[in-house]
Order: sequence, then C-alpha cells, then structure tokens
Amino acid sequence: MNSLEKSILKTVAFGDIFNYPLTPTEIYKWLFKPEKINGKYPSLFIIKNSLENSDILKEKLSNREAFYYLKGRRSIIYIRKQNNNLAESKFSKIISLVKIYRFIPFVRMIAVCNSLAISNANENSDIDLFIIAKKDKIWLARFFTIIFVKFFDLRPKGDNNKDTFCLSFFIDEDYLNIKSITINNNDIYLPHWIQQLVPIYNPDYLYEKFMKANEWYKEYLPNGYNNEFVYEVKETYFSRFSNFFISSIFSIPIISYYIIGILRKTQILIIDHNLKSLVNLNTKVIVNNQMLKFHNNDRRDIFFKQWKERLNRLI
Repeated sequence: MNSLEKSILKTVAFGDIFNYPLTPTEIYKWLFKPEKINGKYPSLFIIKNSLENSDILKEKLSNREAFYYLKGRRSIIYIRKQNNNLAESKFSKIISLVKIYRFIPFVRMIAVCNSLAISNANENSDIDLFIIAKKDKIWLARFFTIIFVKFFDLRPKGDNNKDTFCLSFFIDEDYLNIKSITINNNDIYLPHWIQQLVPIYNPDYLYEKFMKANEWYKEYLPNGYNNEFVYEVKETYFSRFSNFFISSIFSIPIISYYIIGILRKTQILIIDHNLKSLVNLNTKVIVNNQMLKFHNNDRRDIFFKQWKERLNRLI
C-alpha cells in the first residue's frame, strides 16, 4: 500500500465517522497528510486515477453515485442526501438571525461550523455558530447574541434542540490563532473544523484573516482552501448607522468600564454555576477575555479513537 492510498483511506475513514461519503473532489480537498510526488501534493487527476485503478482501494472502498465510502456502508449515501436536503431550510433560519446580529457592533464575523457547515446536520440537530468579536468586546458580543436567541426561545434546551442556536465559541479579533486549543497529537477534528467553516457575516474580512492566522491546519489538510460565501449577510446603511451609534455610546469610558464589567461578572457567575468544575481545566471550556469556548461535550478524543479503529481495519 503506497502513501497516497493510505491518505485516501484515512480521508474516507474520517468522513465515515460522520456518515459522510465523499466525492473525489472532497477527497482531494480533505486529503489527510499526503506525501508529495515530485515535489507537489497529489492533484485531483492523480487522486481520481488512484480511486479508479488501485486494486487496494477497490478492495477497501465502494463507489456509487459519485460517492466513495467504506465497504458495507452504502446506506450513508442516503443519510448524506437526506441531511443535505435539510440544509437550505436551516441556513434560511441562520440568515434571519444574522440579519439581526449585524446591528450588534461587537459582532464582527459569524460562521457556521460543525455538521451544518458541510450540510450534514440531521433534522433534530441544533445550529452551531462561531463568532469573532470586536477587540476587547467579547463579553458584550456574547451577551447581546445570547439575549436575542433567549428572547426568541431559540437556545438549546434539554433533548429538544431542533433548529436552536448553539452560541458556544467566541474569540477576540486580535487573537485569531486557535492552535492552542488542539488536543496534543490526537486532534484530527480541529483542522477539519477550521477548513469547513462557512462564513455568513464578514464586513471586516475577518474570515480571511482567521484562515490566514490558522494556516497551520494545512499541516494536516494541505489542499484545503477558503470556502465561498454561498449565503452572505451584508451590512446596510441602517446597520452601519446602528453600529456607529451603539459603538459611540460604549466608547464613553465610564459606560464602557461599568457596563462591560457588570456584564462580564454576571456572565461569569452564570458560567461558574453551570460549568465551574470544567472552566479552564482543559481545552473543552475556556473562559478569558480572548476566548469563550463552552464545549463541555467536546468529542474530539472520541472522534480520534473512532478514526483509529477504522484505520486499524483498513491499513
């Protein structure tokens, strides 16, 4: 088994964890740690040729309707198609919310993440958003975004998470590199998470800056590239005026100092009440002025274990 065949199997095996068969183009885009051939990473043409002609890959993989998947896993094609058909409805709900969020000057970039970013969220799943906040305003960004979903009863609650919004990851615009939250050498999920982000609101081009700051992900996925704005919410005259007006109020030192202080302390009290034992213990729950990350159900270790189990059968 050559290095390219191993990389292809590793790539398809990762998709299998999420019931996600891959097209040749996706295998190329997410090809896991390939070795260079004559000084270059394998091209899409070379990958297609290997998929079509490699006896080893034919033994390990099946191909139907332009999707490649592990032998015996044909049913995940149906799962992917079913989830893909739900994506447009979920994205329309995101657009409606982000059109409100653009009036919050402390929010400077919003992207869809996790399963919906690749249109693989099921009917009952929530919607995960990643938010970059204005410098030194991360607590204000979290407060006002949470208030809106709370008001409209759109926060996840118990077992009923369908089309609710999970706002569990914020970073400050001056701290874009998130490599520090990787889990040792076992984190294959975070590079994919970064590469699969779907930007929705990006008036300050922070999506591009974020991707540039995190180019380390290409150590794992060297063929990765920035995603297009399939769904985009832009600023309007009224949102710009609102942002200017609210920012002016919060630029007054006494207001900024006391309001931010009160909101920060209030949120920390609530966080301590719910997640005190997990705060800053590891990379699952992080609370500081540069990053607010509330993934108490962080499953990256589990994903790595599931991936390795598949590879032990394949390679």
